[in-house]
Amino acid sequence: MFSYTHGVIVLLTRFSKIVIKVFLFPALVLISCVWLLLHRRRVIHGKYEKMPIPVVCIGNVTLGGAGKTPTVIFLVDYLIKNKIKVHVVSRGYGGKFKDTVLVNPKIHTAFDVGDEPLLISQHANVWVSKKKKKGVLSAYKAGAEIVLLDDGYQNFSIVKDLNILVFDAEINLKNERVFPLGNLRESPSSAIARADFLLCVGSPISRKNLQNTFMQHHNSKIIEGKFKPNITPVLKKSKLVAFCGIGRPEKFFSMLEDLNMEVIDKIPFPDHHFYSKKQVTKILKIAERNSALVVTTEKDYVKLPASYKKVIYPINIKLHLSKRKKLLSELKSLVF
Repeated sequence: MFSYTHGVIVLLTRFSKIVIKVFLFPALVLISCVWLLLHRRRVIHGKYEKMPIPVVCIGNVTLGGAGKTPTVIFLVDYLIKNKIKVHVVSRGYGGKFKDTVLVNPKIHTAFDVGDEPLLISQHANVWVSKKKKKGVLSAYKAGAEIVLLDDGYQNFSIVKDLNILVFDAEINLKNERVFPLGNLRESPSSAIARADFLLCVGSPISRKNLQNTFMQHHNSKIIEGKFKPNITPVLKKSKLVAFCGIGRPEKFFSMLEDLNMEVIDKIPFPDHHFYSKKQVTKILKIAERNSALVVTTEKDYVKLPASYKKVIYPINIKLHLSKRKKLLSELKSLVF
């Protein structure tokens, strides 16, 4: 009942957004134009302050769901393996802290610092800071040799020594519009022009379509990637109830189905959603009635009440890249 009711609410919410957009279309067009003008002004008149250590920005052109966090974790692991002291700076979306804070996963929760910084802090030191400069300088003073800027591609307050633009190749950017008409932060062409590397993540067909559409003249920048989930044997043999609150929940659900997992119920929530005990309890009851196990993303898992983490399975996903030699070489050259 919960799943059905929740699904109806999600559909009604989407319908209401469509109705609002229809009635407000002229105003939204104006706001979108102003948004683009302000963006171009920021590009031209940004401060571009040089930092004392190299800054690598991992960003995207959409309002979420491209795969920045797994990309940051992949790069962090690579740099650490090469004995490079790397820190991450994140805005900490959804967190309550206003000042610059070093994330401590032992005492901080997602309510404090946001879900993505808390997840990344399992791999490296993460600074949550609303101001990019403050976050980078804090990392520098703490001994960092290089900083990965999680998001901030549309921020021009500091110099970025390397720009990596991440694309979810499954999204048809041809049909997308700039905010608030759509989910684009800026036009893809302007973002691509500033990028040093274009990371296209998705199926081979979708990657090819994206490259043929927007990246015909940028072949030297392109890196192809795909996500590979690590599924434990117990999940492969069980019925599953899946839930998540990410930019594109259908991406998580379709991934499970593509692996021939028996998903009996799929429950989406808004991106960065914080779960109440009541919501999680209802999900667990659905699973119990169907003799199923409950799965979610790692990003959602870090937000769950501790008492539920023993009975919910996070799906570990790793990014695999092809043609990555040039990118990794440039990363190392920034430090050595």
